[in-house]
Amino acid sequence: MKTEVYINKIIEDTGLTRKEIQNLVGDKKNELKGLISDEGALFIIAKELGVDIKSENKELLKDIEISITDITQNMKNLTLFGRIKEIYNTNNFKKNDGTNGFVGSFLLQDSTGDARIVLWDDQVKIFNEPNFENNELVKIINGNAKKGRYGDIEIHVGRYGKVILSPDDVDYKKYPKISFKSININDINLNLKSISLEGKIIQISPITEFIKKDGGSGRVKSLTLLDSTGSIRITFWNEDTKKLKTLEVNDVISITNLNPRLSTLDNRTIDLTANKNTIMTKKKIELDIKGEFIKDIKSLQKNKGVVSFEGIITSVDNLKTISLKSGEDVSLLGLIVSDDTDGIRITLWRDNAEEYSKLLNAGHGLSLKNVLVKYSNFSNRNEISLIKESILELKDLEIKNLKSINFTKQENVASFSGNYIKIEKIKTSGPIEIKGFIAKDLNNITIYEACNNCYKKVENCTCGKGDNTEFRMILNLIIDDGTGTIRTTFIGNQAEKLIGIETAKVVQLKETPEFEKFLEKKSSEFLGKDIVIKGRAKFSDFSEQFEISVYDFKDININDELERVMNKIEI
Repeated sequence: MKTEVYINKIIEDTGLTRKEIQNLVGDKKNELKGLISDEGALFIIAKELGVDIKSENKELLKDIEISITDITQNMKNLTLFGRIKEIYNTNNFKKNDGTNGFVGSFLLQDSTGDARIVLWDDQVKIFNEPNFENNELVKIINGNAKKGRYGDIEIHVGRYGKVILSPDDVDYKKYPKISFKSININDINLNLKSISLEGKIIQISPITEFIKKDGGSGRVKSLTLLDSTGSIRITFWNEDTKKLKTLEVNDVISITNLNPRLSTLDNRTIDLTANKNTIMTKKKIELDIKGEFIKDIKSLQKNKGVVSFEGIITSVDNLKTISLKSGEDVSLLGLIVSDDTDGIRITLWRDNAEEYSKLLNAGHGLSLKNVLVKYSNFSNRNEISLIKESILELKDLEIKNLKSINFTKQENVASFSGNYIKIEKIKTSGPIEIKGFIAKDLNNITIYEACNNCYKKVENCTCGKGDNTEFRMILNLIIDDGTGTIRTTFIGNQAEKLIGIETAKVVQLKETPEFEKFLEKKSSEFLGKDIVIKGRAKFSDFSEQFEISVYDFKDININDELERVMNKIEI
């Protein structure tokens, strides 16, 4: 029988056992939905393994071309072609049997997309071949599709697989060389495994050092890149942080070989990670950052990136001074601009805040050009920030039926009385409501293990009713209402509600260098925001000042505040 001839030939050329070959036959028949015989399956397997079988039954074998985008999890015995787009590190490890194992990976691209190819053990030797380099055409034989640690599909090539460089059984015209073109930030998605960008640096974070799980030291640093379609954070780890040494804010750069990841801090956001193949080049050009004109403010909630629009100022906050973690005190000005469709909050910082606080008043028409739309987790809405290219101009506008901000998140306003007390007037303990703004950076988040009945720390629990323990979160904010400042404490559910993330996730983040980045992100969302707090005032012997334990809180809704004031006037 030809099946025996094929099996014996495969055993002879590959060293596979009969059982292993039978398993491959079963997998191949399942893959092809049972439309092929054992003999046909063996013929295909033999060719995929590079075994030369002379047979009159060559018509049984037709190349089954599969595109990267057609690959799904758990597909086996895959044969595919593509060009090497990126080459990653190789690593060694100890197997369960005590022997050394090796793993390496590279990124493969065809006309439909990218896929990470993971090589194991002897397959890793191909990394030493002189023509194993970017843009080389390769053929993958007997790859298996698996889910990667970031949720994407990877192709694993092990003992029974093979990687062939410069194969001779392929039409090279179908796989043109890769051109590393820059894309717009707005076009970034998780299906793109390697990304090239061009943009202007608008922020560079200080380097953070941390201790790795193996006890070694690590470093992390990031920059924020801007183009006309949006902004994005790019993170550099360990040795790659040195690539930022010569860069400054406002430099225009091109940057290649970046990997997208869903942010661990916000499931609406994609971050980029640099790697050893990332190349940055300073560009001696002026990047043209211009925003598309958006006709109505309501549409801004569906936009991101740099935009231009106009409207009527419906409210201007008092100029605020807030304290950053660095110890620097900076000015902040918030205002709301509206038209007949919606309103949107604009935040100005430092010199811009001080300058425009003297120029802008409610009722003024305002043209805003080249401003940045950013989503705020605090308000659950898009808001506006200024960049270097932004231009604000007063303009004569006549818009009827002005709308204030249309909040999508409905607050339980019934639980708030609206009888706010000035902070300077707090002289006794008891229930209290205050209205003010967040005036200082979020410096830390405390986690403690608590009794799940009385919520006291485990070591302080005396109730005897807690069968289990749970982690609870504490964070503090400084609130300023213009008459004074007060420390407020958010515990448990209120802390989770404030930062929009569960305690269990924060526990994990605190063990990683991502935690500092998380605090920075939340601080940037909180600082200067108006807030109403309901809680209990209590004198602290430690600080020798009154503090507030928060029961509930809400954003300030301009419509509610106007209604409250009007009701007082009517009374």
